[in-house]
Amino acid sequence: MAQRVSFPTDTLQELLDLHAACEREAIAIFMENSFKDENQEFLKHLMEIIKDKQDKFLLQNEDASVKYCQDKLEQLSKSLMEAISAGMFSVPGGHKLYMETKGKIEQDYWQVPKKGVKANEVLQRFLQSQAAIENSILQADKALTDGEKAMAAEWAKKEAAEKEQEVMKQKLQEQQQQMEAQKKSFEENILQLKEKMEKERENIIKEQTMMLEHKLKVQEDLLKEGFKKKAEEMNAEISNLKNKIDNAKKDASHWIEKAIDVFTLLCFPGNPIMKGFGLLLRIMK
Repeated sequence: MAQRVSFPTDTLQELLDLHAACEREAIAIFMENSFKDENQEFLKHLMEIIKDKQDKFLLQNEDASVKYCQDKLEQLSKSLMEAISAGMFSVPGGHKLYMETKGKIEQDYWQVPKKGVKANEVLQRFLQSQAAIENSILQADKALTDGEKAMAAEWAKKEAAEKEQEVMKQKLQEQQQQMEAQKKSFEENILQLKEKMEKERENIIKEQTMMLEHKLKVQEDLLKEGFKKKAEEMNAEISNLKNKIDNAKKDASHWIEKAIDVFTLLCFPGNPIMKGFGLLLRIMK
């Protein structure tokens, strides 16, 4: 996956889709080549690796976005910082000039491409860092009345709260996106595991049928050769094999339930929501 992605991605969904495709490929290769994976131990190890990789890529994507956005904001706000240091806004009408300059920085910032998932959050941090300076310029502006200053301060406070809400809303949306991606991945992986376990069931039936045929042939030969007692001693073993074959043929739903249970435990050992979804799949299968 590292060869397919360039950080930061424009959106979280872009990264989630890419990870899902890589996960699908990895599990498909594993399913095709694995055998005798008792208790799905190797699959569990694979899922742990995939989950760890996803967490690292998500963090790497966020870090890359933060760094890129901070660098761009630093470049865009350089003249603003120099003007503040030079006292250019400490004059009558300075607050209006400051707001226009700050607004131009925001406008230019949103024109920068490929800012990534932390674009809004980084901008809000920058604006918050300017709040005290902005208020100081406002209060020192002799071109404004006390009433105008109070209104401007209230407006700034309201705008800051609204933008903070935007950041929180984005975080909630991203959490929802991750849950949706997790759910979709879960469904796809369950399907792959079900197909694998169904093949395993068919192979077991085939192997046991061959064993049964062999034992029946041995029993038949023993009877022909007059070893009736030895032939009868094989009855329990033959009966047991027949029961296993019949149960495997009849109880396909057990294998499906096992597939769902195994994958739910492997992928979401501590996630009650996805465990509930796994239970729902069992009910609806």
